[in-house]
Amino acid sequence: MATWFISGCSTGIGRATVEAAASAGHTVIATARRPDTLDDLVAAHPETVTALALDVTSPASIASAVAAATDAGPIDVLVNNAGIGYFSTIEESDPAEARRVMDTNFWGAADLTTALLPHLRERRAGHIITVSSIAGVRGSAGMGYYCASKWAISGFMESLAKEVAHLGIKVSILEPGPVLSQWIPSGAKQREIHPDYAEVMQPYWERIDHLPGNQPGDPDALARVMVHIADLDAPPLHLLAGRHALTQGAAKAAALADEVERWEELGLSIDTRA
Repeated sequence: MATWFISGCSTGIGRATVEAAASAGHTVIATARRPDTLDDLVAAHPETVTALALDVTSPASIASAVAAATDAGPIDVLVNNAGIGYFSTIEESDPAEARRVMDTNFWGAADLTTALLPHLRERRAGHIITVSSIAGVRGSAGMGYYCASKWAISGFMESLAKEVAHLGIKVSILEPGPVLSQWIPSGAKQREIHPDYAEVMQPYWERIDHLPGNQPGDPDALARVMVHIADLDAPPLHLLAGRHALTQGAAKAAALADEVERWEELGLSIDTRA
């Protein structure tokens, strides 16, 4: 059995992952900004689940949580799940909200991973699983800064995988489509839009407003996927999860291949040496 360290466990995917890992017999360090929100999880699994306070936007909080976790024993699986949404056109985005998204979704996961890396490297073992998004694969109107945060963390983790594979550390990036969670209801929204954006954004808001409660992705099923891939000797680096993610990912790959082929001659024209 392994010891899991999971961020963002108060609701949704993080909470489901605590349940799935604990039910599979693993020891779980569940974290949240308010650890009292995890009392029921600890009560349900008193022998295997420990709650710790963690704000991934605070270096001091990360250092404290990582020290407490590693002092108790080796960490085998890190799940970077903490994240927030933000919905706005790029031009009309609030700079403070845009930075908050990047601080949480990118820097939060990057800083937590970096804090645990020496521990994993010294042990020559471990698996880092990061919940990114299909928004980290293809851009979407109305979600520019959210997409940027997820592209950033997906790129960071893909690079990390190339640096640590020879050290026995595995890296997996989950890129799901819409999953039933508080991501949309709790995410900040900038609804006041310039008329020039109405053609694009009015249908967007109709989709977003309809989605809560109707997301096809099941957080419990995604959590079981994480438990499954954590047991694999050769887990996927990228896992697009859910029909929406698979469809959108395939469309992005096809569109990129088409652009490469269409503009190949122009692209090659910049090389002056063989």
